[in-house]
Amino acid sequence: MTTSMNRVTAEKRADKCCGYCFEKVEYIVDLRELPCSHIFCLQCLQADFEKNKILECHTCKKNHGDVEVEDLVKLGSIILSVEDDSESPPIYCDVCKDNEKLAITFCVDCEKKMCRRHEEYHDEYQNAFSRTQHKKISAEEYKKSPDRYTVRTCYKHNDEELQKACRNCHKTFCNSCNTDKKCSSSAKTGGKNHEIEELPEYSKKLKIELSKLMNLLSAKISSVYELEQAAATDLGNVEDKVTAMNDKVDSVVAEQIETIKQRAEALKTMIHLYRIDNDTVATEYRSELTKTKGYIGQLWKTTHQLLTQRHDSDIVTQYRSTKEEITSAVNLQVGLCQFPTRKMLVKAVEHRDVEVQLREALPFYLDLIMKEKKENGHCTSISSIANTELLCGQDNALEILDSSTLKSKIKVSSTSVNGVAKHKQGYLALHWENEKNYIILYSPELVFMKLFGEFYRATDKYSQLSATKTQAIAMNPDEKLLNVYNTKGEFQFSTKLLECKRPWGVHSLPDGTVLVSDFVGGCVRKYRLAEGNQHSLWMCADLVAPVGLTTDAAGFIYVASFSAKRIYIISQQGKKMKELTHPELQEVKEIYDITVDNEVVSLACGVYGVLQFRMMYEALVR
Repeated sequence: MTTSMNRVTAEKRADKCCGYCFEKVEYIVDLRELPCSHIFCLQCLQADFEKNKILECHTCKKNHGDVEVEDLVKLGSIILSVEDDSESPPIYCDVCKDNEKLAITFCVDCEKKMCRRHEEYHDEYQNAFSRTQHKKISAEEYKKSPDRYTVRTCYKHNDEELQKACRNCHKTFCNSCNTDKKCSSSAKTGGKNHEIEELPEYSKKLKIELSKLMNLLSAKISSVYELEQAAATDLGNVEDKVTAMNDKVDSVVAEQIETIKQRAEALKTMIHLYRIDNDTVATEYRSELTKTKGYIGQLWKTTHQLLTQRHDSDIVTQYRSTKEEITSAVNLQVGLCQFPTRKMLVKAVEHRDVEVQLREALPFYLDLIMKEKKENGHCTSISSIANTELLCGQDNALEILDSSTLKSKIKVSSTSVNGVAKHKQGYLALHWENEKNYIILYSPELVFMKLFGEFYRATDKYSQLSATKTQAIAMNPDEKLLNVYNTKGEFQFSTKLLECKRPWGVHSLPDGTVLVSDFVGGCVRKYRLAEGNQHSLWMCADLVAPVGLTTDAAGFIYVASFSAKRIYIISQQGKKMKELTHPELQEVKEIYDITVDNEVVSLACGVYGVLQFRMMYEALVR
C-alpha cells in the first residue's frame, strides 16, 4: 500500500482521469494502476483486454502481458485521500491517565487506543490469560475510519453486539433479540415476518448494490459535465455569429446614406443586447449545472464514505434512503440551455431589406410552471386580463386569479360561465341558465353592472365569448350563429356559419376579422364579418377536437384540443406550424379554453382546474 501511495504523483493529481473514457477518478468506483504508473478504470481495462487479448497501456503503449487485470493495484481510496487536504487531529492513548502519549495501535476487541507501553502490557496479558487472540490495527488505519471499528451494541441488550439484520425492514439485532415478530408497521414492509441474515453478510450484499448505483451516478456526473462544456461551446458560437452579423451590418452601412447609418447603429445596439442576454442566460445555466454537479458529486462522496468508512449497521439502516436519493439524482432531468429570442430588421434606402434573425420565434416545448385544482369547480373558460391576473369562468363561479400563484384574488358565485373577455369598463362573462345565455358586464371588482345581451339556447355546452375595443361576439353553436354587439351592449347583427359542423371557440382580432374553431369539423376558420353574411379567408384542417383559441403578441394562433391533450400553433396565414404537449396533459380528461401572455400558456381543464406552462425555445442561432 505504501508503494502504491508513492506512485500517486503530483502530475497524476493535476490530471486525474481514466486514459480510456476520461472519467474523473474521484467518481470511479474501481480505479486500477498499471506497472507503468498510468491509471484506468477496471471496466475500460477489461473491455480493452477482451478486444485485443493483451494488456497494453493506452497512454504509453507499453505491453504488460505478464500481468493479470484483476491483480492490478486498486487506487480508489488512495485518490480520494489525495483530494482531502485537511489534516486529521492526532489520537492519544486511552489508557494513559492524562492522554499525554500518542497511540500507535487500536484493539478492535477491547475498543482501546494504546501507546507502545500499554500495547506491551496488553499483549502480555493476552498471552497469559486469553484463549483467543485480539484483533489489532495500526492507529493510522483506525484514523481513516474510526466509526467502522466501533463495536455496536443493542439498545435493548447493552452488553451484546449487533450480529443480525432483517432483509425486509433493515433493522439490526443482537443474538438475544426476539426476531420471530413481524416487521414494524411504520416500515414499508410492515406486516411481514423478519427475514434474518448475518449482519456482515447482508452488509456485503448491500455494498454491492450501492456500488452498482454509484456507477450510474458517475455516468450522470459525466453527462452533466458534457452539458456544461457544450454550453460554453454554444456561447462561443454566439460570439462568432455576433461578430459576423456586426461585420455584415457595417458593410451595408458603408453603402448607404447617413440615415441608414443611424438605423444600423440601433441594430448594433440590439445585437449587443442579444449578446448580453445570452451571456446572462449562459452564466445562469452554467451556474445551475455547477450546483447540480456539486450536489451529485457530494452524494457520490457521501455514499463512498458509507461504503468504506461506516459501520455495517449504518449501511443497513441508511440503504433505502441512500438508494432513493441516488435514483432521484440519476433520473434528474437536465435540459439544454434556452437562449432568448430577438429579431431585428433594418431597411435600406434602395428598398433592400437586411434581416438578422437570431432564432425562429416558435416554442420548442412546454415546461410546467404550476397547476391549481379548483375544489367543487369545473373550469370552462380563461382569459389574461392583466400582466399578473387571469379571469377564470367555472360552472358555479367567476374568479380573478393571481397568474403568478393561481390563487384566488376575487371570487363571486354565479350560474355556469361559458366564456369570459376583457371590456374597457371591466369584464364580460357569458352565463347560461334556464335555456338562455346572458352576457353580463362586471366591474373590475366583479360587481354586477348591467345585462349586456342575451339569446336562447337548449344547452350550456360549447359556447364562448370574445371582445375587442370595438365589439363583442358571442357564439351560439346550436344555431351556428355569431351574435355581434357594440361596446355599449347594443345588438348589431347575427351571421350564420354554414360551413361549420359544430362551432365552439371564437376569438376577435383587432382588424375586425374573427377566428372560429369547429369542434366536429376538426378545423379553424378565419372570417371577415358583415351584417347578414361572412367571407371565409382561410381554413386550417386536420385538428383534433379544437375548442378555445387565442393569439400572442406576434400574431401566432394557439388552439386547445378538447381530447387530444395538445396545443396547436397556427400562422396568421392559416398554416399549422407546430403541436405542443406535455406529460402533465396526459393526466387531463378535457381542455376547454386557452390564453397566452408573455410566453406563458394557461389552460382551463374542467375538473382538473387550471394548468400553466412556460413556452421554451430551442438553443439555436440561425
